[in-house]
Formats: sequence, structure tokens, C-alpha cells
Amino acid sequence: MRRKSDAPKLDPRREPIPTIEAFAAACGVEFRPEWGRDLDTEIASIEVAPDAPDVLRRLRAAGFRLALASNLAPAYVPAVQRLLGDLVDVTCFSCDPDIRALKPEAKFFEALQTRLGLPASRILMVGDSLGSDIRGAAAAGMSTLHLAPSTAVPAPGRIRSLSEVPVLLREAEGHEWMRRRAARANVDAALHILNRVVPDVPPDEEDE
Repeated sequence: MRRKSDAPKLDPRREPIPTIEAFAAACGVEFRPEWGRDLDTEIASIEVAPDAPDVLRRLRAAGFRLALASNLAPAYVPAVQRLLGDLVDVTCFSCDPDIRALKPEAKFFEALQTRLGLPASRILMVGDSLGSDIRGAAAAGMSTLHLAPSTAVPAPGRIRSLSEVPVLLREAEGHEWMRRRAARANVDAALHILNRVVPDVPPDEEDE
């Protein structure tokens, strides 16, 4: 749209401007009523993935802290909070006045750590965007799972459904428990346990 030459270039996902009318004004363009109608229609169409509520409840019951982390314009926030707000412990939205940063920017993931009260090494990022979610979180030092429902071939670090997350976390906890148990035992027992339980540990030369 035509805009004033001196008007700022703004990203609605980064700016805490609450309405589309105010955002148009801030961009120096004349607001059109159909934009508001289109936005209302889009917001009304937002749906939660069918398996998400059950997965979030199960994870919460297991003691995990949950965050909803999204590049989101202010107009979408009320609808998203209404749908998922009761199922997570904290939210981390790019348009928050205290954040104003987009995934994959480092500042966004720093804010996520602060809001969860956890270091990056203890956070698992599950997302459907390789660039914003997965690479951004990995660069921040977080573990990641790429949600790719249409993928044909399973691969490490990739899931087809959110329902896989609790299963993978239980397996990871089991591996960690076995590591700790092995560390308290003698060297031979430790090697035996680690080699058979944790696939990324090289096999003992004698086993070969």
C-alpha cells in the first residue's frame, strides 16, 4: 500500500500496538475496513491441534514446566491465550513490550529462559519451523524436536505428532537415570549399562 515516505517500517509481530487500526496509522497508511474484517475472520479460524490439550495436561502432570513461545502480533494474543492459556505455565510472545524480538533471534530465547526460570540446557523446544523454532533454539543451546506431520520417514529429532513428546521424554529420563546408576557402580557395570541402554555411547572394545 502507498505510505508516507517518512513513515517507519514496522513488523506487527514485534510491536506492542494493540489494534490493526492503530498499526495502520503507525505505518502511515489509510486503514481500510475490509482489513479488520479479514483479520477477525482469520482469528476466528484459529484451532488447537487435536492432540495438544491432552499432551500438555500429561506433561504438566508429570512435573514439566510448559511455555507457549510464538511470533505473534498483538491482535492474536487474546484468542491464543483463551485457547491455550490454562494449559501452559508461561507465555513468551514476540510482541510483548518486554521482549519485542522474533524467533530465531537470541533475545527471544533469552526471554524464554527467563520466563521459565530454566537454563537453555534444560529446555526442549518443540516447533514446526526449522528456521525460527529449531535452528533458533539450537543456537541458544536448547534441545529441539521438529514437528513435521507430513514427513514420510522418521528421523532423530523429528516427530509427526505431539503425542510422541511424552514418550520421548520418558525415554530420555530413563536413559539419564541409568547413566546416574552406572556412575555409582563399578566401571565394568557402568560400561555394560551404558552400552546397552544409551545408543550414542561407543561400545566397549571387548564387546566388539
